[in-house]
Amino acid sequence: MLYKNGLTVLSDFTLAEADVRVSNGRIMEIVPRGSISDGAKEIDISGKILAPALVDMHIHGCVGMDFSSHPDTAACIAAMSEYLYSRGIAVFAPAAMTMSYDGLCRLVTRYQKAVVNPQIGAVPAGIYLEGPFLSAAKCGAQPVEYIQPPDIGKLNELYRLSGENIRVACVAPEAEGAVEFIRGASQICRVSAAHTAADYETMLRAIDAGISNATHLYNGMGAISHREPNGAAALLESNAFCELICDGLHIHPAIIRLTYRLIGADRLCLVSDAMAATGLGDGDFRLGNQNVRVSGNEARLPDGTLAGSVTDLWQSFRNAIEFGIPPLDALRAVTLNPARALGIDGYFGSIAVGKSARLILLDEDFNFVGR
Repeated sequence: MLYKNGLTVLSDFTLAEADVRVSNGRIMEIVPRGSISDGAKEIDISGKILAPALVDMHIHGCVGMDFSSHPDTAACIAAMSEYLYSRGIAVFAPAAMTMSYDGLCRLVTRYQKAVVNPQIGAVPAGIYLEGPFLSAAKCGAQPVEYIQPPDIGKLNELYRLSGENIRVACVAPEAEGAVEFIRGASQICRVSAAHTAADYETMLRAIDAGISNATHLYNGMGAISHREPNGAAALLESNAFCELICDGLHIHPAIIRLTYRLIGADRLCLVSDAMAATGLGDGDFRLGNQNVRVSGNEARLPDGTLAGSVTDLWQSFRNAIEFGIPPLDALRAVTLNPARALGIDGYFGSIAVGKSARLILLDEDFNFVGR
């Protein structure tokens, strides 16, 4: 199949007049416009932009499905996959809430048995283990009763039970034993600083030990002081990938813009952090073992704590543009950067020969118009 006569987002996230030939789910050739016609089925995309499909590296659920609590993980993954694909998303990492260790063991085992590579639908890339190795002081919507100290033995067991499908493990770097945990965990997956009260120096030690990501930067971390920079400041200074929830509620648009200017286009990762209500509207839903009330774009626990987002990654991308992020940099933040943060950029995240042909079509204003 040959996409021709449009603009293509190249791997450096510039636009070019280039045709793209795909076969058997892979990108085979990228050439100047009109330079090949090999008898393959041709799709005329005049007036459109060919772009990589999106990668949501941190999502708890959507369309009524909660990854952490749904008893039929296969049905949950399938429903999430179908919805996300309809929204231009090619890959997602379902996120596990903090729960009992036995509960996590059951969840990751169900995931291993459920996961297949769908031919149509978004591909699950592995589990985003948000809990339980977090800070009780910054637990947010994570159930505090199940938070526990970092334990590399438990992580290794979860990794085994999941079929080596733990993609990201989160940790509060100030917890006892966190540095040793980070060193061990970084040998099997990406390690993300999350729900943490770590000060600047503690976070620097954690980064040196192997922290590569920041889970929803600012949220669950406390405010940065000009006299006492906290862990968030250390993450901004580092080379870590920084997640931002771009729903217009969790972070003010001015801080979205400021963070982009501080860290540049290469480290910004927009995430949905979406929960089960996403795609459905107002009502009562579940987030792990907790009840959540959704009204408008707010999802809150009974005590008023924000409980994830109800904005999917496509809308987050559109919000970022509205907030002032240049469109191609916003696109990088929902494609290549999260793919790199998950360690799957060898196959997903950009248009390059040999990579996945999960592609989407945009109009000149970067609206999703099809595939």
